[in-house]
Amino acid sequence: MRWAVTVLLSVLLTLGLSACGGTDAPSGGETDGSPAAGQEEEIVAEEMPEAPETGTEEAPPVEGTDDTDPSEGETPLVLYFSRVGNTSFPEDVDAVASASVIRRDGELVGNAQLLAMWIADEIGGDLWEIQTEDPYPIDYRETTEAALQEQRDAARPALRSALDEELLSSHNDTIWLVFPNWWGSLPMPLFTFFEENDFAGKTLKVSITHGGSSFAGTLETIQDLEPEATVIRGVSVEAESVPDAEERVRAWAREDG
Repeated sequence: MRWAVTVLLSVLLTLGLSACGGTDAPSGGETDGSPAAGQEEEIVAEEMPEAPETGTEEAPPVEGTDDTDPSEGETPLVLYFSRVGNTSFPEDVDAVASASVIRRDGELVGNAQLLAMWIADEIGGDLWEIQTEDPYPIDYRETTEAALQEQRDAARPALRSALDEELLSSHNDTIWLVFPNWWGSLPMPLFTFFEENDFAGKTLKVSITHGGSSFAGTLETIQDLEPEATVIRGVSVEAESVPDAEERVRAWAREDG
């Protein structure tokens, strides 16, 4: 009898709770974050960084892409002073009897001129001749006497043409110079030449022909005339040895050029 009463009370309690609408969820409980039924989910888009503009900024320079050689296009300049070109030799002059001149392939050339030609050919340079307005005597001894008198008078023989400043600036900073040693010094026309031209900052590579005294004081004299230039000793060739000196001159030009 007691068991039947207990069962009846349990059934009546269950029916009473159902009629009240069920139980509330416990406060403070975790949820899964899902939106309630019948509500729209609000989606907030993440702010994205702006895409970089294309074609509006100049590309930075790329280092190491300029292959231009600053010396490209520049040609070495070879200056020379020689008896041939400064003496009115007849076409049939005897080169054997006339000192400091040579007949080469039928053409009359001076000793210093020939050295300059070899150097220019070896380094790919341009030739420019220093010429006087008044020619020297055809006879070699008379030329030596005239040169000695010019030296005693500290003469400055006039030159036929000036070295154009544009020509000088369009070539490399290294200038090759060839001339004969006259009486232990420069031919006096070269004093005129150096006083009319400024070789400051240039390098002068000097080669000479001579009768036995080699460079003597020529390099020091050039340095005095051009104190802001660098004067370099080149080859000196005795006049009688010029015809056999080609390989020596060319070898020096190759090694020093």
